[in-house]
Formats: sequence, C-alpha cells, structure tokens
Amino acid sequence: MKLAEMVNTSTSYIGEIEINNKSPSMEMVERIAIALNVEPFRLFLDDKNRTGEDARFDDNYLECLTAIERQDLAKRIFTIISNDLELVLQPEIKMNE
Repeated sequence: MKLAEMVNTSTSYIGEIEINNKSPSMEMVERIAIALNVEPFRLFLDDKNRTGEDARFDDNYLECLTAIERQDLAKRIFTIISNDLELVLQPEIKMNE
C-alpha cells in the first residue's frame, strides 16, 4: 500500500505488477525506482537468490550475470519498452489507416 501511495497509483495495480499480470509503463518503472531509491534496471532483476557470498556483487551485478540471465533481462526490458511504444504510436497508426 505504501508503494502505491508513493507512486500515486492504486494498490490493485501494484499487486497486478507484483504477480506479473500487468507490465508497468516505463514512466511507472521510473516512478517506482525513484520511490524505492534504486536504479530502474534493478526492478527487472531477480535478487531473491542473492545472499551471502553473492551479495558482494551488488555494485557490479550486471557484469556478474550469466549470458542467459542477461538475455532474460534484456527480453523483459524490451517487452516493456515495446508495449510503451505501441501505446504511444497507436493514435498515429490509427490516423494513417
């Protein structure tokens, strides 16, 4: 609830993002990152397995990713950006039809 309040959205929307039913816009990603005081790319990382020895890689996390993890991260970011571009370009596409 606090995060929803901090980014000026509904708790149900944040819940939908958390359970992967909705993808946030890049604007919302930025607002969430600011609210959580993290770099936006960190919102796309799966940190739940990073404890103990792995935690020392915190500052160089991207460099420590395997090729498959980098591909997965890139795909997730690309999907969100693509969805945002479609929303932005939709009115223009309709006008050209």
